[in-house]
Amino acid sequence: MKNKKRLSAKLLIMLVALELIAFSLNMFFEPHSIAAGGATGIAILLQAGWKIPTFISVLVINIVMLVLAYIHLDRQTTLKLALGSFMLPILLYITPVYNLIPNNKLISIIVGSVIFGIGLAILYTLNMSSGGTTVPPMIIHQNFGIDKYISLFIIDAIVCLGNFVVADAISFLLAVMSVGISSLAIKGFGFVHTKRHPVTQ
Repeated sequence: MKNKKRLSAKLLIMLVALELIAFSLNMFFEPHSIAAGGATGIAILLQAGWKIPTFISVLVINIVMLVLAYIHLDRQTTLKLALGSFMLPILLYITPVYNLIPNNKLISIIVGSVIFGIGLAILYTLNMSSGGTTVPPMIIHQNFGIDKYISLFIIDAIVCLGNFVVADAISFLLAVMSVGISSLAIKGFGFVHTKRHPVTQ
């Protein structure tokens, strides 16, 4: 009974974390067409350039990444990735796209980045993932021993550069700033969480 309650609580918290990510993307990033890395960033670039709905792009990318995970990683890791990989596109679909801060792109991206970072931090503390571009770094690390954060940084940098193609230099700088703010939010949340509830890796 306790295990079921813990699992239910974990899934509920995970759902909240994924909704924070979906909320930040649909309310702060997509309205300004700022792509700050990851599968969601690629989806925003595709939406800005070719009007492809973000939830469809994220779903397709996540499915491809899951296939790669199934081939190259263990089943337990693939299963952990699967839930977030399918839930995030659903939440992106049902969460309306609305520009909450229409007159200030800078403030909008700052707020969105903090919310996005908190959502990711919660997933990390649960040892879960939203899938997407977190998969290639895992595969590269397993096969070549390269630190996952290095590979992820390179992927995010390439996605951020995409802002030059669909927007301008200001959008690129805002995307880079967003990655930094989200990272600080993740570290800050993780520090508070481990001080209160130590988590073993």
